Amino acid sequence: MRNKNFLFKTINSIHISEKSNQCREKNKVIILKVNKKSTKREIKISVSRMFQVEVKKINILNVKGKLKKKGKNFTKKKTWKKAYVFFKNNQNLDFLNNSSE
Repeated sequence: MRNKNFLFKTINSIHISEKSNQCREKNKVIILKVNKKSTKREIKISVSRMFQVEVKKINILNVKGKLKKKGKNFTKKKTWKKAYVFFKNNQNLDFLNNSSE
């Protein structure tokens, strides 16, 4: 591995949308925004060590930045990488559910 802080450099944030919530409920999948240079192996190691879960597989998707128009000028959003993390059958991450019981 590169260094001991690579766990925190590979995962940027969790991607929250309607599609990600449906995937999380149906298929035990979590969608993360990750570093553009990170690989599947690095993502798998960092997720398994940070959250203490077993990862079944990972799919990666490069999201291209969109062109936006502001007045006469065009600006381009940044490109980023999305990772679909599939967990094994008995694994689950429930840090998104803030149920007060």
